[in-house]
Amino acid sequence: MGDERKSESSGTRLTELSRRSVLSATGTLAGTGVVGASAVQPASAEPTPLELTNCATVWESAPEDFPQVDVRESEPTTRNLPESPAEVVFYFVGWTSEGQIGDDQAYTLQQTLQANGYDHPVVTVQWEAETLLFSTGEDNADRDGRRLADFLRGYHEDNPETLIRLAGLSLGGRPPLATLDDLDGDVPVETASLFGASVDDDEVCDDANATFSASAIDATADRVYNYHSREDNTICVFYDLQTFRNGLGCSGIDCGWSLFGDDTPESWVDVDVTDEIESHCNYQVPEVGVGDRIAADIQSSD
Repeated sequence: MGDERKSESSGTRLTELSRRSVLSATGTLAGTGVVGASAVQPASAEPTPLELTNCATVWESAPEDFPQVDVRESEPTTRNLPESPAEVVFYFVGWTSEGQIGDDQAYTLQQTLQANGYDHPVVTVQWEAETLLFSTGEDNADRDGRRLADFLRGYHEDNPETLIRLAGLSLGGRPPLATLDDLDGDVPVETASLFGASVDDDEVCDDANATFSASAIDATADRVYNYHSREDNTICVFYDLQTFRNGLGCSGIDCGWSLFGDDTPESWVDVDVTDEIESHCNYQVPEVGVGDRIAADIQSSD
């Protein structure tokens, strides 16, 4: 059964949209280029400069030849993949973060992990994230996550000793789940790390109506770490307003309860980082993020 890294239950629901105002959250998204076409910034919103620029400015600059898998087309292409690494992290970029900014996100994660003792390569997974409609982004995320699953089948055949890990930020937290669901045990994945995931909090439950099969996730991944924060307004406010649903990245998974027990995947671990994370793009960023915990969780599976 899924684990929880803090005493507070992962099923705790918010009684308010957020501790911050809806206006501030909407202004944040408009200022960073991650607002959907249906969202409107009120004229009275006065978000702080940090809120307006954070998701565009927090990243370290990746070299132009940073390793990459591109799954935006039906036949994935690669660039500078490391040869037969002991371990590798395939990182899905966030919404509207294709191209250089996606590489910057992956590179920042790599630098943070290395600073905390995990010295293995990170590879950008470029998926079709540049969409105005959030629902289209969700569809693309599911399709491109399954494309990576096909790629990993061949990759694992060529690199049978390499430990495979997945990671993703925001809407980029959705395709790793599609990858795990599609693999369904075909290729072992050591860990998946989700940062502020833009995914419904019940989409991975052991339920016939779930989008991603809990049994397939358990058959594929040893551990799925879901880092969530109730101070993450992008998920706790905007995701709620955009979809009328609760997000995994806000207060964790919520599979409810039945006479037959909790329907949470056995491999699932909710990691509540509310006390450390106050901004949506900070999870993997040095100094302001939780890189030490991410690295520790990854290495605990070795």
